Amino acid sequence: MARYEAKLPRPCDPSCHTIFIGHNPSMATWNTGHYFANPSNRFWTLLHRAGLCGHPEANQDDHLVQTRGFGFCDVMEAPGSDAQQLTRNLMRQNIPVFMKRIEKYATSMNGTLKRVCFIGKRQWKHLFDHQLPRCSHGIQSTDLRPEQWPEILSGVEVWVMPSPSGRAVLSQEERQATYNDLGSAING
Repeated sequence: MARYEAKLPRPCDPSCHTIFIGHNPSMATWNTGHYFANPSNRFWTLLHRAGLCGHPEANQDDHLVQTRGFGFCDVMEAPGSDAQQLTRNLMRQNIPVFMKRIEKYATSMNGTLKRVCFIGKRQWKHLFDHQLPRCSHGIQSTDLRPEQWPEILSGVEVWVMPSPSGRAVLSQEERQATYNDLGSAING
């Protein structure tokens, strides 16, 4: 039985200020219940180097949710280790479901959510009726939001982070720079 589910702070945990949004759970994530659990995924190393987590290990998601005010979810809640298998059409069909889900999460946080961070460009670009031809890494303009974007998220920053996957063609420096910017924004 899969243990995968979104991870959000409980009422006894610190308020959630940042949600990391993946594309879809890898089989490693689906089976272990830990986000970015594939050993080849660099997410935890990037967060660690940016000063956002203590250890670059896949079980850090529980710690970050329970003690640091982070949350984790995916655009698609279907497991698979090849994002290319999820077609644009399939992602388009999922948009209303995702928008309702992220709106529900934000509503439950009573105004504490400051930013959502899409881990990779693809899932952000596919949320638009006419897929964005390009987008840059980092914080996105407040003028650029998908048509179905929930009103409750209108004041929430949107970040597009470089993909931590070993398949993404970026230098380590390029990949790390945006995570460092996020670390500076969160840690002051």
